[in-house]
Amino acid sequence: MSTPIQTVLDQIAKRVVPNESERARMSQLAERLKGQVQKIVDKEGFAGKVSIQGSYARDTWLSGEADLDIFTSFPPSMDRREWTERVLPAIRKGIEAKTIDRYAEHPYLEFHIDSVRINVVPCYSVEKGQWKSATDRTPFHTEYMREHLTREMRLEARLLKRFLKGIRSYGAEIRVGGFSGMLVETLILHYQSFLQVLDRASKWRPVIFLDLEKPAGGKDSGDQGFGSPLVVVDPVDPNRNLAAAVRDDKLWGFVAASRELQKNPGTWYFFPAKYKRETKAQFFKLLDRQNRDTAVTFFEHPRIVPDVLWGQLLKIEKSLTELMTRQEFHPIRSTIWSDEQRSSAILVELDTSTLTGVQLRHGPPVSKPEDSQGFLDRHQDARDTIRGPWIEVDRWVVDKKRRILTIKQLLSAALKDPRLGLAIPEQLNRSFRQNVRVLENKKILSLLGREGFDQALSEFLAAKPAWLKTNH
Repeated sequence: MSTPIQTVLDQIAKRVVPNESERARMSQLAERLKGQVQKIVDKEGFAGKVSIQGSYARDTWLSGEADLDIFTSFPPSMDRREWTERVLPAIRKGIEAKTIDRYAEHPYLEFHIDSVRINVVPCYSVEKGQWKSATDRTPFHTEYMREHLTREMRLEARLLKRFLKGIRSYGAEIRVGGFSGMLVETLILHYQSFLQVLDRASKWRPVIFLDLEKPAGGKDSGDQGFGSPLVVVDPVDPNRNLAAAVRDDKLWGFVAASRELQKNPGTWYFFPAKYKRETKAQFFKLLDRQNRDTAVTFFEHPRIVPDVLWGQLLKIEKSLTELMTRQEFHPIRSTIWSDEQRSSAILVELDTSTLTGVQLRHGPPVSKPEDSQGFLDRHQDARDTIRGPWIEVDRWVVDKKRRILTIKQLLSAALKDPRLGLAIPEQLNRSFRQNVRVLENKKILSLLGREGFDQALSEFLAAKPAWLKTNH
């Protein structure tokens, strides 16, 4: 007999809502840092106004997982280069904490104080709709949510956020490709409660179109040219889809987990069990049971901003698996691991990592005389023809000698011959070419012990999402 869902939600609520002392601590930290940053900005003579934004300002932050977003808004006349060349360096110098520059599309600083992650973000102080940079909407988002979210809804938003974190679909950064905080809060405003979101999301079919400011009369009105399966119109900018960053697997993972939670409630959706490390012997067994081959393409690289790194790793993963498909290795699925410092890897499961030495090549229909003659001229006495050509039903076919038999050969051939079509993005190109290694099956275990690799491999081999459990 499973626990009623409301009982589960009551247990989760106790864990996600911050208590008074936690609130007081955050409030002191927020005020102190806001004052510190304002002082630095004033002293340097920048005409900037500092404010607190994000989930803390909207009171939808989770207990024990506080983030603090400190925004500095500047006049639209200021050149963006000033941010990276003068503003952020001055703030970095004035704050006594180890800061990380996060410069992907938008420059900002990140640091930690008392295990709270703090982001210092520049933006332009603009009129609504006159956006100049990616973060100019944030103050308008904060204002909108403070006005519209009731106290009850803030709890509902916390439940949805924790659920999405538990099933690994929370966060709009490229590494995750999930739901942003603003998207979570907009869904709660739309459907009014966490249970309503679950109920409605369980029935989602593409295209899902939600617009808070224009409630659709009955039928959702198409995707309005956004080109995504989920479109949630930004309440402060009708031209923007809040769900644009959500990748398909995260969207449909959320839909499936929403159905599961209603059918088989439990706390594990919100707080998954901690990963227990397998021994090398257990990994040996796991690999044995796969009945397929696993190949890991591993390489070291210089440190680059995580958003840029993950964007490039996704491109490599796509290019690599497409190359394997073209060469008939039949990749089934793949994933990316990175320590976000100096090492990354693409894990691929394939039908086989070693092919036979012969490849059947299909030619033209016999009914096309010119094409047929060309095919025969090319293959009849060619050195790499093993057998044939012969006629199969209505077309010519021939057995050719296969040049590339293993994933290792495939990778080294692709690095030498651009015609094979492996595209490595610019910032990783040099390091990938210089030190990429292919490890297959049990050889992969030499990578165990690297940060997060054991868990990534374990989950990849298990293949099943952690939230999917048998209903007892």
